[in-house]
Amino acid sequence: MNAIGVIAIIIAIGIIILLVVLSRYGLFASINISERNVGPYLLVYKKHIGDYKNVAPVMDKLYWDLLDNYAIETTKGFGLYYDNPQEVDKDKLRSVVGCIIEGKSIDDLKKVSEKYSVKEYPSSKSVVAQFPFKGKMSIIMGVFKVYPKLNEYIKGKNYGKTPIMELYDQPNERIEYISSVNLAGDIFNEFLESDK
Repeated sequence: MNAIGVIAIIIAIGIIILLVVLSRYGLFASINISERNVGPYLLVYKKHIGDYKNVAPVMDKLYWDLLDNYAIETTKGFGLYYDNPQEVDKDKLRSVVGCIIEGKSIDDLKKVSEKYSVKEYPSSKSVVAQFPFKGKMSIIMGVFKVYPKLNEYIKGKNYGKTPIMELYDQPNERIEYISSVNLAGDIFNEFLESDK
């Protein structure tokens, strides 16, 4: 076998391996979009201004702080993303990121609220898209696969634009992309008013 044949086989094997790896993270996953009531969610979060790609360390730090210093274990993280990165400069993108706390009330989190914002995301009728969550690569893939379909669905139904919540559900290994249909803009603005 000549050198070109060997190189072709190596390239073919490399492509197959890459496709297998990417399929684990959702490359071939179908996007399911539905409308249903979601929430309420009890959120512990920090406000973030800047490139969305930099929110993961903020979320991770908050998660470990809750676990190590407050003995609160969470299995769901979230990001509430306000701006379209194709329309807003990266250094001006607005988001709030953190953890969803289950089995506690706001009163249970008074000590946590000294350091972090604590607020309830109300129950709302929402457009929800689901995508597999197998790691950070799934988040990146979801941006390219889910948002175009989600935006097309929202536009087709003539729903207004609202911030999109990405809910990272580790036990169920899925990301839910949530766009509220009936929450007022003031509610979303209240999340951003935090000084934490």
